[in-house]
Amino acid sequence: MSGPDGMHFAASGADEDKMFACLVRYIKQRCGFTLWPPDAKEVTALIDGGQTAEAIELYFNRVGDRWDREYLELVSPTEATRVLG
Repeated sequence: MSGPDGMHFAASGADEDKMFACLVRYIKQRCGFTLWPPDAKEVTALIDGGQTAEAIELYFNRVGDRWDREYLELVSPTEATRVLG
């Protein structure tokens, strides 16, 4: 994941579930600082409800509304690269 000032975070894992678990921890730790409070609350509720894909997508759709944008680049050996943000 990167922003206008460079790389912010990288996650990897033995499989996609482990990689996404690291990413979700990052988002949950940061959303209170990077998102407006109602957006952070919604992202946290999605995570707590087990809707991780929705939480990740919402985070990257809303990050940048309050502070700097962040961009997520997903690279999988079995899929094409996908960029959110």
